[in-house]
Amino acid sequence: MLKKVRIINTFKQLDQSIKNNMSHEFLTYLVFLLIAIAIWYLNALNKDYTADLKFTVKYTDLPEGKVLVNTPSEYLTLTINAQGFTLLKYRFGLIFHPVTLEASYQTLRRNSNVPQGEYFLTAQSVFDRIAAQLSSDVKLRLVAPDTLKFLFSETIRKDIPVKSTLQLQFEKGFLPRGNMRIEPGTITVTGPQALIDTMHYVYTQAKVFKKLKDSLRTSVDLQPVHQLRYSVGEVRIVQAIERHTEATIAVPVEPVNLPEGLTMKFFPASVTVSCMVPIVDYEKLQPYMFRAVADYASVMKDAKDNQTKVKVSLLRTPDYITDVKFHPKNVDFIIEK
Repeated sequence: MLKKVRIINTFKQLDQSIKNNMSHEFLTYLVFLLIAIAIWYLNALNKDYTADLKFTVKYTDLPEGKVLVNTPSEYLTLTINAQGFTLLKYRFGLIFHPVTLEASYQTLRRNSNVPQGEYFLTAQSVFDRIAAQLSSDVKLRLVAPDTLKFLFSETIRKDIPVKSTLQLQFEKGFLPRGNMRIEPGTITVTGPQALIDTMHYVYTQAKVFKKLKDSLRTSVDLQPVHQLRYSVGEVRIVQAIERHTEATIAVPVEPVNLPEGLTMKFFPASVTVSCMVPIVDYEKLQPYMFRAVADYASVMKDAKDNQTKVKVSLLRTPDYITDVKFHPKNVDFIIEK
């Protein structure tokens, strides 16, 4: 039994010795391999290579009184020749910087065959300027794209009203009183005429206000539009909010477009208007503040249909009421001389 144990221990020791030797040899081999790779890599980086690198481009000295309508290329692809070390620095952004190009009338060229206001820069004309912005140990071989186009437009100024895009949500029983006030209600916009001529409003940024029960006073940024400049960047919004109650009132129907010598009677003679009114204004609500009309001309237009009813329109209401409804929408009538 003791012999078996000794034999097993001997084999274990022999196996561990072999593993230790192999492990030592492998580590030695690995270290020399890494050293060899590093030497090869350093030697390779000392050689010259040609590569395509993408550079952002910044345009300066744009013509005064003009606005750039199109978007010239934001990047230039430069084919350069340099040592591997230098290319590696560019790849990792260690010496990466945007290329700056002057886009003034002195440097731009205009082709008579293209629309007025369109100019261009060729890669050949800016080649030396780009090369001068690179490291001294870099040789510029090629620039792409070969042509950069610029489309300019005359700038104009125009006063344009501001329109709110706010969403107001109210506590139960509370509603706005009167119209929303925007300060300033009109701003001056500067930009390309072709763009400004299509604008009817300048809009505020969208915002949602919930559970309102007190008057709202807030400042809101304006929605930016590319190529446009505003005289102000924000406006002030004021909206009165008050507790409301429901009100009903009888408003007499009156005829319009009625020829002289004729009278027009309606049945019923008035319509019932229901609305939400601020509690503070409830007592002063009177029928004369409303105007309900029926058009004689519409009766004559459809006389061949032997109609017996005419449509009622509500032309005037106080500006502080909301949710206005009325009935009936059509009334019977008779015409007398």
